[in-house]
Amino acid sequence: MQNDALHEPDQALHVEDLTVTYGDVPALWDIDLDVPPGVMCAIVGPNGSGKSTLLKAALGLVRPVAGHVRFLGRVASQMRGRIGYVPQRQSVDWDFPTTARDVVEMGLYHRLGWLRRPGRRERARAIDALAEVGMQDYASRQISQLSGGQQQRVFIARALVQDAPILILDEPMAGVDATTEDVIMTLLKRQRDAGKTVIVVHHDLTTLRRNFDWMVILNRRIIAQGPVDQVYTVDNLRAAYGRQLAVIAASGTAGSPP
Repeated sequence: MQNDALHEPDQALHVEDLTVTYGDVPALWDIDLDVPPGVMCAIVGPNGSGKSTLLKAALGLVRPVAGHVRFLGRVASQMRGRIGYVPQRQSVDWDFPTTARDVVEMGLYHRLGWLRRPGRRERARAIDALAEVGMQDYASRQISQLSGGQQQRVFIARALVQDAPILILDEPMAGVDATTEDVIMTLLKRQRDAGKTVIVVHHDLTTLRRNFDWMVILNRRIIAQGPVDQVYTVDNLRAAYGRQLAVIAASGTAGSPP
């Protein structure tokens, strides 16, 4: 997987023949996927469908048993500082003693190196990134003292401060209130409009067509992928969610597919 030659450089994310297993249980099976640059891409699917595993395998955090992944033609290890990643909130140790500004400054370590301390310029960039997500007044607050939505904004600021061409977020709207969700979505759209690629594991199908222009439907295999207005159909959703779709639709989560 560490071939240095560029492969599919015109795609922001290219996944080919990717298979991931946990023990004997397949989490992803023979995934082929392309996400073009400059889109807001939602990855959707039922619980346990492999959405987070797909992101982790793409980023090199989980080792696949087969296949390869490229970002702008390169493996993830060659994209240091060019991918901003926001993990699921539950995967973060929020009791770690650090401030909101310190967390954001961690997004600059790829340029500073781990032995060099952030200076005035880096501190200013961190404050600017916090201001983008409405958290500049909390810069000195311990991360453990923030609400869930505020913590999520801080981690998004850490991704933004890198000024990376690709942003990857794993369920950034999970557990946040409607106001925070609107702030996050507006911010991500602004990044897309600036030419960046935004890839989001998303769970709320009612907001999908309003906020995203590209879509991947996943259930261990790729069910469908492409522009939202072509992929967001009852047949595709039923193929992914099965009997769950009726429950989702009854609760209002699925909206009204075309």
